[in-house]
Amino acid sequence: MIPFFAVSKAFKILSAFPKYFFPQEMVDSVFEVDYDKFWDNGVRGLIFDIDNTLATFDVALPDNETIAFLRTLEEKGFAICFLSNNSKRRVEIFSADLGYPHIWRAQKPRRGNLHKAIDILGLDKSQVVLIGDQIFTDCLAGNRAGVYTVLTTPIGIKDEWQVKLKRMPEKFVLRAIKQAKL
Repeated sequence: MIPFFAVSKAFKILSAFPKYFFPQEMVDSVFEVDYDKFWDNGVRGLIFDIDNTLATFDVALPDNETIAFLRTLEEKGFAICFLSNNSKRRVEIFSADLGYPHIWRAQKPRRGNLHKAIDILGLDKSQVVLIGDQIFTDCLAGNRAGVYTVLTTPIGIKDEWQVKLKRMPEKFVLRAIKQAKL
């Protein structure tokens, strides 16, 4: 027989899952985020996922529009860091000319490297926003760490095989998010 406290604890954990998956905001692109609102509310750091957030996973370098966009955010005063589950080579090539701090093989949804990124920026978690395209990595890591999360629509339709596997159950979570906001 399972003790009542074990069942109660399991139910409490399971009932908390939706809040961990739900981003605080959803946008079609990083270009649609209201960064002025964030600045006015004390946000000073932006942590970006790379693949399918800033560029498709198969594009090595950021395009001119993305570079100009990131430089504009930097000129406004935001500190920027990249946090990617991809390889060292991929992340270093993408960020080489930009000069922003970056963490590869971040192991999102684990929080350790997200905390490291916040420390690199020299900020408190309340001053940081995590922007990414995946619920089960970006949103889950950010929400578990107490960081404001913004979910973007993936830039491309092509994904690496392991991401394709996550996209299927993500559709159910996205549907739940949309129903919850009705």
